[in-house]
Amino acid sequence: MEPKIKTYNSKEFRREYFNDSQKLNRLFERSIIDFFCLRIEDVIAAGGIKPILPSREESHTLIYVTKGSYNTKIGFKEYTIKPNDVLIIQAGVVFSTEKINKNIKGFSCHFHPDTLIGKFGNRSLISEFDFLNTGNHPIIDINDSKSAVQNIFERLTVEFKGTEKPNLIIIHSYLYALLAELKILYGQNHPVTQSAAYRMTSQFRALAYKTAKENLKVADLAKMMNVSPNHLNKSVKSTTSKTASEIINEIKIIEIKYLLYQSDLTISEISYEMGFSDPSYFTRFFRKREGISPTEFRQLIEKF
Repeated sequence: MEPKIKTYNSKEFRREYFNDSQKLNRLFERSIIDFFCLRIEDVIAAGGIKPILPSREESHTLIYVTKGSYNTKIGFKEYTIKPNDVLIIQAGVVFSTEKINKNIKGFSCHFHPDTLIGKFGNRSLISEFDFLNTGNHPIIDINDSKSAVQNIFERLTVEFKGTEKPNLIIIHSYLYALLAELKILYGQNHPVTQSAAYRMTSQFRALAYKTAKENLKVADLAKMMNVSPNHLNKSVKSTTSKTASEIINEIKIIEIKYLLYQSDLTISEISYEMGFSDPSYFTRFFRKREGISPTEFRQLIEKF
């Protein structure tokens, strides 16, 4: 029987794969809501990272190489990232890295999808960044916007490593700016040759966002799209490696978090707003997927 591939949160991943050194631990003292942006050479100089066995993380990772190369495997495919490339490793994908090139320079930007919600975000912005949601793991050539992209990585690094408490508004704004730049470059690097499955998945995601508060099932959305639930699920699975039901629940969780972040509604009011008739079931639904209750989540974000 093959060993189960573990899914890590940020702290668990660092505890498992980063070497234990005071210098390295100090680099991550300021980790906030599963976010960091650091120079790769600083991480190596402070103690480095162990070989990574096949694993999943709950956060997205952007690897930007300025010197040397970075080799990793995502699923069964190997990737080599060269200078002026950015690799996107989406949350939840299986990846591994046998060896880190000690001469590599660049940046590693790591953020939980919640970071994109923030106090001012909205779901239409999140849904714009397809490269964070599809089953592709694109390498984006940033030569056409090298200065702009590198400046944003450097600004995020400065904000993360500064002496004062990191400013979430600044981090949120620069992260959106970075993703917007990468979206433009992604479109230039990857001309639109979308498969039928990709187009169906995009339509499904847009509809799931639009109906997030209506508590609809996969069969309901499939009927609205004039396709069978089985065909819809196969298309979504082939494009995202997730089931249609998982995508619906993820989008529902995002909508709930927006309300917890940005509204003064009570937990019960949010429950009814999201189509749950029983606030207790709503709390169980949230806790099962997030590991904490809606109240605990709201208390957590109020600290920042």
